[in-house]
Amino acid sequence: MLPTFNEDSLSIFEGNCTFDYEISFSDGRVQSFHIELDPKSLSIVTVPRESYPDWTKLSCSRCENCSLDPQKHPLCPVAANLLEATDAFARNISYEEVSVVIRTTPRNYQRKIPLQSALRSLFGIYMAASGCPVLDKLRPMVVTHLPFATITETAYRAFSMYALAQCFIHKKGGTPDLEFKKLGEIYKDVETVNRALNHRLMSAGFEDATLNAITNLNCYAQFTEMLLEPRGLERIEGLFSAYK
Repeated sequence: MLPTFNEDSLSIFEGNCTFDYEISFSDGRVQSFHIELDPKSLSIVTVPRESYPDWTKLSCSRCENCSLDPQKHPLCPVAANLLEATDAFARNISYEEVSVVIRTTPRNYQRKIPLQSALRSLFGIYMAASGCPVLDKLRPMVVTHLPFATITETAYRAFSMYALAQCFIHKKGGTPDLEFKKLGEIYKDVETVNRALNHRLMSAGFEDATLNAITNLNCYAQFTEMLLEPRGLERIEGLFSAYK
């Protein structure tokens, strides 16, 4: 019997999005994180704390391209949302091997990997869904979050997301960016945020597991931007030969 489709079939985009990360160390320690996203905006659902450390303030290592009003946003949304995770791994080393289990509604993932790789995946959700005006443009990728993604898979998803965004712009009467020129600008801004965040975390005294997770995310951004250089996308153009 063929499946039937209705509005509920689009629940991946409109239903509750939750991610449960369980990171286990060789000494038996387990760190668990439950991430819930608002079903409409895909923004992260958080419970405000009574107080926040200085390194989470917007004024601390503020990004050069930050457009937030300090009067309305005294905290950096990325830093504030990362606080629980960064505190949990403040003194850990990047290459410490951990067992990671990730539970989502459609499927589960499990793998043994260096801690920095697990944190890259975890931090990516927090950052894109935090409410940062720069990283907001990556938020549609959260709904198809792919843990342990390779650098090529991440770039492919970014291009696909941007192409769909241009389709929506065209449908609304706008001018789509078919040459992906503005995508390069987006990723330059993302790199600026990543660098400032890394400096922010360094100033707070975090060890290299946390710092390298952000550095790895920046490498993914740089690779995506590199593919936008002349002849970059020609490397994969042959995959689409059936579309004429």
